[in-house]
Amino acid sequence: MKKILFSLIMALVTVPAFAVEFESGDFKANIYGEIYGDAFYTYSEGYGESSNSFGSQTFVGSSLLGVELSYGSVSATFEAGIGDPVRKYFLTYRIGGADDHYVVIGRDTTIAAYSFGMVSNDFQALNDLGTLADNRRLQLRYGIGGFELAIIIPTLGGGWNADNTDDTGYQLSQTDTDGNNIVTAFNVLPRVELAYTYSTDYIEFKVFGAYGAYLYSDNNNIANDKVFHSYNAGFGGQANFGNSFLQFTGWYGANLDLMDALGNYKSRAVGVSPSNSKKISMFLDDGVTKAENIQSAGIAIGLGHTFNEKYTPQIGIGYTLNFGDGYDKIDDSLGAYLNCFIQINDWFAITPEIAYINKMQDSAGEKEGYDFIAGVMASVIF
Repeated sequence: MKKILFSLIMALVTVPAFAVEFESGDFKANIYGEIYGDAFYTYSEGYGESSNSFGSQTFVGSSLLGVELSYGSVSATFEAGIGDPVRKYFLTYRIGGADDHYVVIGRDTTIAAYSFGMVSNDFQALNDLGTLADNRRLQLRYGIGGFELAIIIPTLGGGWNADNTDDTGYQLSQTDTDGNNIVTAFNVLPRVELAYTYSTDYIEFKVFGAYGAYLYSDNNNIANDKVFHSYNAGFGGQANFGNSFLQFTGWYGANLDLMDALGNYKSRAVGVSPSNSKKISMFLDDGVTKAENIQSAGIAIGLGHTFNEKYTPQIGIGYTLNFGDGYDKIDDSLGAYLNCFIQINDWFAITPEIAYINKMQDSAGEKEGYDFIAGVMASVIF
C-alpha cells in the first residue's frame, strides 16, 4: 500500500512536467490537461426506501487532455476525454486579430446557460436545481464585443454530440392510449442560441436565450407529425466585492430536456401511465398526436470568499420547478451545497463538499425524497 501511495504522489508531482508550450514566429502550440478524482458518499431516501452508495465520477466524466495550435489569427483546439472520447474540436478565426471578434466552427460548449458552485455528481453545478446546463455540440458561432450568435447542429456526430434524441436513449411513448405499438423517429433541426456578456473587474453579467424546433414523425403513419418547440431565456453572472463574490442566475423555458439543458422532468401527465418516465408525454387521441409540453423556471444564488489566495469557501442554493397542463402538481427540486476550494500549489487543488438535494414532489404530487452527499474532489490542472 505504501508503494502505491508513493507512486500516486510522484505521478501527481510530475504531471506539470508534461505541459508543453512551443512558439516559433507566428506559430504556437500548447498542450494542457485537467485530471480529476473524487470520492463521495451518498445517502438517498425516497418513495419509502433508502440506500447508501460510495463512488467516483469526475475522473471518467471530466478529465481531459487538450492541444491548441495557432498561427496568426487562426487556431485549432482539440480535447480528448475518457467518458467522452472526443470532447471538443473546433477552429477559431479572430477577425483582424482581435480577441473579441471571431468565428468558431466545430464542437465547442453551448452558450445559452449559466451554472456554478456544486462539484459533486461530476460538477453538477446546481443543474436541475436552479441552473441550466451547457453542453458540447457542433456549431457555427460568431462573436463580437461580448455578443455571440451560435447555430447549433445537435445531431451530427452521433451519440456524443446529439441532444436528447433517440440515439442517446430518449424514447417517446411507443404505445398509444389503447396499448397499440407505434414506431417513432425524431428529426432535429438546427437551433439558435444568443448570449451577451458584460465583464469588468467588478462584475460579469450574461443574458442568453435559445430556440430549437424538434420534429416528431411516426414511421407507421398512424399519427400526424408533431413539432416540439424548445426554448429558454435567462441571465447569470458574478459580482465581486474585494475578496468576496456573489453568483446568481435566473431563467424560464420550455421542453428544455430536448436540448439537454435540463433533465429532471417527471411524466405523470393525463393519459400516461404513472410508471412512465418519459420526459415529454406523447399519445394518440382519435389518430391525432397529442403532447404535454413542459414549462420550467429556475433561480440560484451562491456566495464565496477567498482567504490568503488559497482557501475559498462557497455556499449556494437553487430551485427549479416544472409545470404543464397535463400535470396534477408542480414537479420541483431544490439543491444546496457547501464546499471549500483549497489551492495546494499552482497545479493541484482539493475541494471538500457537502450537498443536499431535495427532490420534493413529482408531477403527481408524491414526495420523491432527498439525497445527502459528502466527500472530496481533487484536481490537477496544467
